[in-house]
Amino acid sequence: MNDDWSAPTQASNNALRAQIDSLLDTFTAEKSALLDARSRATQLVTAWSADGLVRASGTVAGISEVHIEPDAFKRSTPKSLGRSVTEAIASVAAQAAETQQLALAPLSDLSADMPDLPDLIPGAPSMKDLIDELTPPPPPAPEPGHGLTPQPRR
Repeated sequence: MNDDWSAPTQASNNALRAQIDSLLDTFTAEKSALLDARSRATQLVTAWSADGLVRASGTVAGISEVHIEPDAFKRSTPKSLGRSVTEAIASVAAQAAETQQLALAPLSDLSADMPDLPDLIPGAPSMKDLIDELTPPPPPAPEPGHGLTPQPRR
């Protein structure tokens, strides 16, 4: 009687092992693709203000540099220079968010079509959780007029 169950059980076990191995291979490949996409998503972007007085650089994580042209204080008022700084920073934020979205979009589509490993194997690592952990949130949109209103001097 033991032999009656042995062959079907062995075949089922082998099929299940093959399925699990395939899922783990897919997870490993997607994790590698995610790390590559993360690298592309965090590339440095640079933007100039329309008046050419301010250059800002940064990634989706934030601004890393703001450069003000030496003659900016001669060619501009504090209020318009403030607008130029805000404009350059907002442009960097928008470009960085777009770069991130373009880099990670294929992965989101790919992982949405696939069952997550914990759905199949309790305790297995989750690809969806990994994507959430490695994907920084998009920067907040700048408030209209933020930083442009003169503050009372104390």
